[in-house]
Amino acid sequence: MNINVASQNNGLLAFSAAAAASPPIDIRHHVNFGFTFHATADLAADAVFNVQAAPASDADPCLPGAFADVPEVPLCSNGAVPAPNSHIVIPSGTPAGAICTATLPCRPGAFIKVLPVSGAGVDVVVVLGGPR
Repeated sequence: MNINVASQNNGLLAFSAAAAASPPIDIRHHVNFGFTFHATADLAADAVFNVQAAPASDADPCLPGAFADVPEVPLCSNGAVPAPNSHIVIPSGTPAGAICTATLPCRPGAFIKVLPVSGAGVDVVVVLGGPR
């Protein structure tokens, strides 16, 4: 099923290649979310991103608690053993200006953030779908 989450809400910058910043994104008030990756330069190497999630803080529910890597969720149809962590890979050779999208099959926590593992030249936007 293909869901166009961009039709209801503005995207939030989840990672900026220029600023090297990954702010936490509160996903509690939305029914779904997706990631959009924008190549800001021609990619000479794979750009790999890791997704982390956190529950709300016990001290302040408006802030995230401790972040942890989101484990990979295997597809039921392929019977594969999941990798320890979810990784999103934008392949080398992707030209500047290209747009790629990705999503997670499950809601991993109250807050999420996207961290670069390797590569450069990609901005990431989280698009939130529908109010809860």
